[in-house]
Amino acid sequence: MKQRASVWFNRHFSPARISAMLPRWAKSSATQQGMMFGAVSLISLVLMASVTYFYVEHELKSQNREIVKETRELAQGHQKEIDDDPIDDEDILTVLMSGFVLAGVLVSLFTVALIVAMSRHSQKRITRIEQVLAQAAEGDLSARTGERYTVNDLAQISVSLDDMLSRLQGSVAAMSDISANIAHELKTPITRLRHNLLTLKEEADEMGSQCSDSFLNEMENALNDSQRLASIFDALLRISQIKSGARRARFSQIDLTAVVATVAEIYEDVADDAGMLLTVEKPDSPLWLQGDRELLIQQVANLIENALRYCPAGSTIRLRCGGNPTDGAVWLDVTDNGPGIPESEKARVFERLYRVDKSRTDGGLGLGLSLAKAVAGLHHGDIRLEDAHPGLRVRVTMPGAQ
Repeated sequence: MKQRASVWFNRHFSPARISAMLPRWAKSSATQQGMMFGAVSLISLVLMASVTYFYVEHELKSQNREIVKETRELAQGHQKEIDDDPIDDEDILTVLMSGFVLAGVLVSLFTVALIVAMSRHSQKRITRIEQVLAQAAEGDLSARTGERYTVNDLAQISVSLDDMLSRLQGSVAAMSDISANIAHELKTPITRLRHNLLTLKEEADEMGSQCSDSFLNEMENALNDSQRLASIFDALLRISQIKSGARRARFSQIDLTAVVATVAEIYEDVADDAGMLLTVEKPDSPLWLQGDRELLIQQVANLIENALRYCPAGSTIRLRCGGNPTDGAVWLDVTDNGPGIPESEKARVFERLYRVDKSRTDGGLGLGLSLAKAVAGLHHGDIRLEDAHPGLRVRVTMPGAQ
């Protein structure tokens, strides 16, 4: 019987049903605050009247007992004089005033407690909405407020925000899947095309003088373009794989100083051949973090290659790493004294295939910073672009190993 009653109550008085039954005007915060103010005023009046009544009744009963006592003493002859005014007007006023003051204090405490409780409840919702928006701005579209019932304006905003993020997350996931599928489907024919071009070039080399120079030049250009296309699709597939988080299964304890030393050893001669200087600054003690060594090496390599590509001869590139003792984070940065990146372009350079100078034909794919950001995100870190005055500083910060 109790179970049936509970089921009936939950069916007819559940929060979802009550929320659906409320008219639209009743879900307005202004309406609810007005109704709450009216209810508080009514409760305050009832409370004040009740407290005043019981307090005054208590005091009058006390006075009445005193009068009865004096009357009995007078009747028994213990007292010869009788008070002409047993209840003083000032005593009555004092009792009434004390009752109103006590009731006012209790009503004020009740009102303050109710306002504080309502404010904290609303502030929790606002804080949660701000947190979800901040997480969404950082790229985490899985964040939700957890609100289910549209009982007021803030709840309605929370539900709408969750619904919007769910749709946006689905759209982004679908776009990522489409991009990955396109890249995967096109990679095979591009690889086959490059293989066929290489076969034609070998045959042309065997034919020697029978092939014209223009034919050989066009063949070389076709090979370069096919290689560029293959590199683009490889990078797109890798970025999609990184963003999916699948590579976290390969995480192990990595020394960031060893990663920096490995990349520096590779690119010191490359920088020297380009007429530039690559300097390395790293601490003697290891900087541990949980990560993917291969991806971290590729991230640092991409940052150095960007600097080598866009800086003129004679530039100096600094590769540094270190730790933050306050929060245990580790960081690395690549700084150059080249032309830098305009402030208006800094927000867009992390987009895939976006290039600041679209007129340049230096072989850049426009994916280096996109991949570097994806690797930082995979390691729960962030990447920032800063002015080096002159030049550009790219700093990557990641949580260290606990």
